[in-house]
Amino acid sequence: MTARHHANRPTTAASLLSFFSSVRDSDKYRLLFDNINQAFLVVTLPKTKIFDANLNLVKLLGYTRAELCDSSLNTIIAHSDLDEIIKTIIVTPPGVRKTYESLPIRMRSGEVRGFHLQCLRSNDNEQLLLIFISDTNEDNSTRTNNENDANPLASLEMLTDLMQNPSSDAIKMSTNLCKSLLDAEEIAIYAAELEPGFGLLATTNSDNVFPESIAATDDAVGTTLFTWKNGSMTQSIFARVARKKGYEVVLVQPLGYEASCTGMLVAVFKMGKQIDEGTEIRLSIAARVLNSLLELGEHWQSAIVHSNEIETLEQHWHALMETTGDGIFSVTNKGEISRANSLAGTLLGYQIDEIEHMHLSDVLVASPPVVGAIQKSLEQCVTYSSHSVTLIRRDGQEIHVLLRAVPIYDKDRHVAGGLIAISDNSRHRAMEAKTQHLEQRALLGDLSAIFAHEIRNPLNGITTGLQYLQMQLKSEDPLQESVESILEEATRINRLLQDILLIVKPTELKIESTSMQACMVALANRWRERLQRRDISIEVESVSNAPLALADSVQIEQVVTNLISNAMHAMEPDGGSITITVQPSKPDSELRGAHVVINIGDTGPGMTPEVLERIFDPFFTTRQEGTGLGLAISQRIVTAHRGTIKVQSWPTVGTVFTIVLPAATQEEHT
Repeated sequence: MTARHHANRPTTAASLLSFFSSVRDSDKYRLLFDNINQAFLVVTLPKTKIFDANLNLVKLLGYTRAELCDSSLNTIIAHSDLDEIIKTIIVTPPGVRKTYESLPIRMRSGEVRGFHLQCLRSNDNEQLLLIFISDTNEDNSTRTNNENDANPLASLEMLTDLMQNPSSDAIKMSTNLCKSLLDAEEIAIYAAELEPGFGLLATTNSDNVFPESIAATDDAVGTTLFTWKNGSMTQSIFARVARKKGYEVVLVQPLGYEASCTGMLVAVFKMGKQIDEGTEIRLSIAARVLNSLLELGEHWQSAIVHSNEIETLEQHWHALMETTGDGIFSVTNKGEISRANSLAGTLLGYQIDEIEHMHLSDVLVASPPVVGAIQKSLEQCVTYSSHSVTLIRRDGQEIHVLLRAVPIYDKDRHVAGGLIAISDNSRHRAMEAKTQHLEQRALLGDLSAIFAHEIRNPLNGITTGLQYLQMQLKSEDPLQESVESILEEATRINRLLQDILLIVKPTELKIESTSMQACMVALANRWRERLQRRDISIEVESVSNAPLALADSVQIEQVVTNLISNAMHAMEPDGGSITITVQPSKPDSELRGAHVVINIGDTGPGMTPEVLERIFDPFFTTRQEGTGLGLAISQRIVTAHRGTIKVQSWPTVGTVFTIVLPAATQEEHT
């Protein structure tokens, strides 16, 4: 015994066996079984019980059909390795034909003879096995005839296969299969149109043999089989076409159900073709398959439309989810997250594939809990909205959010879940805190102005009294030193009050087109001698094309003076250098319009990040004798110029302050 594999269509055996099992009790299909010349039987797997057999198998082996259907495969196959053969067939893919030569089969008489077997397995759901059996003593011509007799069966396989795999060209493909099934010369399929009549849907002929439309009153239109043979009298247009083209027989099988005619299957034959009951049965089978195929085609087209609509909605939904500024969850009735956008994962510290299918209570972790209130609102078909909620991210950090939830309904208006939106409220909370801080600082500024104003008058009186007392005392009087110390403290307090008033009162500027280069050079010259005594050098560098700045020169000098003074104190006692550069802003900078950039750099010890963070805060100072208001005043003055002041510092390397001021236009120069 030898076995061979023959590749076939992957679903044809499955579709044909399914077809057989569904029509087994029909007399017409029993007649089709028994008119196929090749012997075959159908077996169930894995128990190998014989499901059905045709008349030719009954004649070949001598058993009755009842005897065969009450037995299993091992009753007739006398082979010791039958179980292994069945195991091999079971794992063979559907549609692959396995051939076994000279397999011993037990006849009813008890004689054991060798037969050729061809086996086809169905799909995994039905587990049927179709076995064609032929005598090893048959000559080649007989075997060829048997194979030819099996061609209609193969065509029926492919035709029923189209029902399992409908496509846009299934009807066109079915015409060629019907042509092979019926052994016809040409095939045409017509379908009913909106106007009374039928339109040509598909044909095997490319020479326009069949008319494009058929009138509803044509003799071939009806609910029963229409047959025309050469010499018959009829007014059907098909008869005129047949005579013209030399056809001898025309069969028109109506499509549809019961008393309706929704289409027609037309087959034409030439001389020499015997039209018998088997042909009519195959025509009836093909018509039933086409009925199903046409219905499936409509459903398939509708499914394509719905699928495209669903895909479009899915794309719109995805775009909406990803472009919204909120994190979005969709949850089921049980609180399980079914979908989430990327922002929701980012806010809570999860990947999208991690967060989906998690329970809402495992993601929205808050104190107090909010999930219960959300689910209760959704169950009651009420929109949920919260004030600021503090959630715990996956990494343990807190995030301030606003939560909103709306119910989602199914087609019966029952709550099917909900949509939850998470808005990041951290920035808003930070802005509120900053606003509150600014309001407190404004109030403090107002109080400071009142305080400074109320103290300055009595302080001036105290200072005048101390100066008078100092004049009355003799120079060698021991009280002179104490009075001098008190006067110095009073002067310091008075300077502090002046600085406070500079911060809190509006800055009045006299804006003019000013050369920052000339201003910086003059300022450096005034400071040079004082700095040299501390071993500190000062230089001014400027480019020739530096524009004029719109600035109050007196106020800007006050700012730079404060920066030079701070640099000098920072570099004491070791000394160092101060460099001032004046240049235009770069064209590719983010600044709108032309600006002048002033850099004041020193080689002092630099500042730590903690100091840098608070460097412009009022009353913050690293010097015991400082007031902590110099840089705050400087920032206020630069801001009043619509400019900016920033600082960069590197410990043990130095510090650079950068002042950016608007540049004067050509008209303002003049």
